[in-house]
Amino acid sequence: MTTRLTKDARRDQLLDVATQIIRDKGTEALTLITLAQAAGVTKPITYNHFATRQSLLHAIYKRCDKLFVDTMNAKIEHQAKSFDEAVQLFTEAYLECVQQNGREYEEVVFALMAYPDHRHIRRVIRDFFCDVLSDVFRPFVAQRELLSPLRMAAIFGAIEGIAAMINESRVKPAEARRAIEDLLCCQLKG
Repeated sequence: MTTRLTKDARRDQLLDVATQIIRDKGTEALTLITLAQAAGVTKPITYNHFATRQSLLHAIYKRCDKLFVDTMNAKIEHQAKSFDEAVQLFTEAYLECVQQNGREYEEVVFALMAYPDHRHIRRVIRDFFCDVLSDVFRPFVAQRELLSPLRMAAIFGAIEGIAAMINESRVKPAEARRAIEDLLCCQLKG
């Protein structure tokens, strides 16, 4: 007798399979029907979890953001005792997420931008990242003007560019690490 998955476990399984489809074939190949086929479930099961392709893509996007925040929080909140440690741990967490989901994440974001409900997703991502960045470094940065929204947006743009170069295999992770650490130190040390 086969054990049925809980609703949450099934959702996670479907998201894992959807991410693999994107990794292997791109977002164009991802539909609720192809997801059902690849996951070995009936179409109603995928529709029960994700009513539309848009909601599936949004769930993948949210899962990546949650992974980023969870990884960051686990590393920084419990380990960082200084600014330099926070820089190192932030960079490690960010690069882990980029290497784990970077290309797929970008493809999902671009696919979501085609939907009117998500046309501002880039702004949402930037604001989310800037909030996380401010929260991480606030305990270590005495000069509050160094955490201004404009400076956070500039840092985000630079780090996003580095992530794109990693995803394009144009830089090695060690080079990216040094660049991000240098950027954070230059921009946030008073």
